Amino acid sequence: MAGNLKKFVNPRFLKTIDPMLMRQLFDRHFVGGAAPIAFDDAEANHRGLLAEYFDQPVNDWSEGLVADLHRIAELGTSHGLETILSAARRQQITLFEPADPEQTADAPAEQDPKHVALHVYLHHHDLFEVAADQLALRAPTAMAEFRGPERDVPADFTDDVGAAFEAAVAALFAKDLQGGYCRLAPYDEDDEFNLVLSHGAPVKTTPVVSGDREEIITVRAVKYAALRYNATEGRLLIGGVLKSQQVELAELFATHVLGRPGFFAGDHARDLYTLDPISESGPDFAFEHRHDDTIHSVTIVAAAADLFEWDEDAQASRHLRSWVTKDTNGALRNFATSEVDFRQGWRLGEITFRVFFHVGKKKPAQSTVRLKPPGTLAFRRTRFEKSIHTLIARNGLEKDHDFDLVVEAAE
Repeated sequence: MAGNLKKFVNPRFLKTIDPMLMRQLFDRHFVGGAAPIAFDDAEANHRGLLAEYFDQPVNDWSEGLVADLHRIAELGTSHGLETILSAARRQQITLFEPADPEQTADAPAEQDPKHVALHVYLHHHDLFEVAADQLALRAPTAMAEFRGPERDVPADFTDDVGAAFEAAVAALFAKDLQGGYCRLAPYDEDDEFNLVLSHGAPVKTTPVVSGDREEIITVRAVKYAALRYNATEGRLLIGGVLKSQQVELAELFATHVLGRPGFFAGDHARDLYTLDPISESGPDFAFEHRHDDTIHSVTIVAAAADLFEWDEDAQASRHLRSWVTKDTNGALRNFATSEVDFRQGWRLGEITFRVFFHVGKKKPAQSTVRLKPPGTLAFRRTRFEKSIHTLIARNGLEKDHDFDLVVEAAE
């Protein structure tokens, strides 16, 4: 963590940043003229003094300043800049005054992502929090997925519900030594109800070297958990939390937000996907995507098959070995000349495939997806997310829970 801050507050940054912005940042943590840099002295070399201050080990910096810089660094990237600008457009906020048409500079320093993040953090803090939340919602690539036994179960999110849920989640994180801080931010997006939980991360110790001196400091940064709930499908996605917390967090959401304890606790909740249609077709399987004009092509680039045999003593299947193939031109075809035979005890365990999309450019955009039943679907959450889910469902790789639940109810 300390190393990341040193990279963020690097010499190039200190040579170009507006010293008055840095003064405002320092003023948040030093009052009554206690700032280590004489910003009021017009004759002082402010940039040199900033460089001298940040050349110290991170544990010699103000703790509050360190916390602020961690947050600013998260959005001080090109992706963070896009998120900030998108949030500003939605809220109709003008971040900077229009440039002087007579100005000759082609690339103003204040438009650098780091500078924009600092400016927004100081002058549009509510916007900064929204952008940080939006970044957190799309950041996880592998989200835990839960499906309830019913569709069209709405999320009833009131102030009282939010307070109770926030307190319960804070207790969950505190139990796992992640501090007692928790901030909850709800967002409605299309047909989804989204929640971003800002909370403490586990304490980390890290060495800091300055000259010939090395010290060990402890740092607790802020982490983000993202929850996305689709009422129509009864589906909850959870990202950014420890695997050991996912089931309990889903139960807290069901209890407080849906008012349905146990909604995500059934055997069906994590049994979501299947590769049986591919196993049945064998090496000749190909994704059907004619339903979506935006999809250019789909290629399975990796696959893993597992061989099982029945163990009479244990009365269960026993794993013998695996066979993995990778091929950017189509991995399934390699099964044709291998020992793998899905009719003789072999099962397809997981696949990785690339979906290529028409985006109006010569080169298609692509998204790489990893699918491992019963519940793992990992890919970078982008504008193509709905297309990918539909592609999986249309090709029979998503289990039909409605049918399963009818059978379960009958039994």
